[in-house]
Amino acid sequence: MSRKVQRLMRGQLSNATICKIVFTLVFLASGICLAQTPAPTSTPPLPSPTPTPSSSPAAPTPARVVRLHFAVPPLEGTISLGIYDAAGKLVRVLHREDTVNDFTEGHDALETNWDGTGDDGHPLPPGRYHARGYLVGDEVKVEGVDSYFNDWITDEDSPHIAHISALAVTGDSLRLTASTPDQKTAQYLFSGGKLQLTPTLPRDARAPAEQSAILIDPVDWAAGRDGTVWAITHIARDNPEVEVVQLAPPGQTGPPILRHLPVAPDEPQPVAIAASPNENRIYLLEQSSALQRVRSLSLVASEAGQEEATSDWKVDFDKRIVAHQNFTLANGHPVIASPNDSPSPPATLPQKLRSNPLERDLPGRITLAPGFDADGSFLKSADGLPLRTISDTPDLTRVLLVRQAENAADVFQDDGAVVEQFRISHLDQMLAFDCGEFDLK
Repeated sequence: MSRKVQRLMRGQLSNATICKIVFTLVFLASGICLAQTPAPTSTPPLPSPTPTPSSSPAAPTPARVVRLHFAVPPLEGTISLGIYDAAGKLVRVLHREDTVNDFTEGHDALETNWDGTGDDGHPLPPGRYHARGYLVGDEVKVEGVDSYFNDWITDEDSPHIAHISALAVTGDSLRLTASTPDQKTAQYLFSGGKLQLTPTLPRDARAPAEQSAILIDPVDWAAGRDGTVWAITHIARDNPEVEVVQLAPPGQTGPPILRHLPVAPDEPQPVAIAASPNENRIYLLEQSSALQRVRSLSLVASEAGQEEATSDWKVDFDKRIVAHQNFTLANGHPVIASPNDSPSPPATLPQKLRSNPLERDLPGRITLAPGFDADGSFLKSADGLPLRTISDTPDLTRVLLVRQAENAADVFQDDGAVVEQFRISHLDQMLAFDCGEFDLK
């Protein structure tokens, strides 16, 4: 930034100097950005090489480079600048959330160049183009609010698991084998109320043959305390109903099954089990078409301290992943959709912006929209110019933008594992600027 502009912002210039600068700014305000192309030189052009087939974009022609100048907007923040064709279509995101340092300092202005290519790297046809953009003030803030439909996600660092396939116990922690929304499978440790990625370990040893032989079409089993085995087994052959049982240690006299835990037919059905080797605690993976849940159950001893064949259990924790492919919003929160649910909120949101003294102090306006790509989500103009990053969550499938207050909006985004809610505040702290039109030769 030039020293004149810096002194002007601090109010340290004389009246005469201020008048000269104001005259310069008024001149620039009539077309804030000026487009220039380099003047031709006397050196004759070199002959063009014979074209060869290639899928790579053609190199930009130096003679088509357009130089853009614009006065320094009186607001600290980031700058996004786009190139639009004669029909108003965004053809190039020239700057995305860049700072003043990403531009060249000119005489009381910032400068940048456009090489005449589109976002795909290919040269655009000759014609009339327009450059305009927005400065997003530092006061525009994005903060996480909540997450829905997945209890395993407790903060922004939690891995996004979408489906659990197996359970095991490692030390005092529960180990999950789970897949992410992009179908990558890994193992995770759940300890201290948090889930974290862990190196893959081999599956725990299965039950001895003499114990598993008494089970009927077993679904899954795991070694428990004092040589016992916990298993999910069918009640009878050709019967889809299952129950959870604890088998006695090998060679022990008495009934082979120590405990039965019945499973109600209308409850999610157990499909995997893990057990603590030191305590009477089991972990059940249960699922239905609507959800997957993992419960930790601990045995409640009788008053006399003697374990009984039919025992009471307490739930240590209950974690769920809820199917939400068609979620909608109700009272500002996402809910499971039904055929009678109201439609999704509008795709765009009108927003009044801060007045720009370089634009005759007229209040600017913008139509906002949510956007996402492989790198995450962002706030953009309705014509597609990215303005402010929201999150770096990959593999998103849907993003919604809804009004929360006059100058604030909520963003709900879904990656197939969880719906996350973010709040963007101080949306009025943005400035629109227009660089005018120019011809591309």
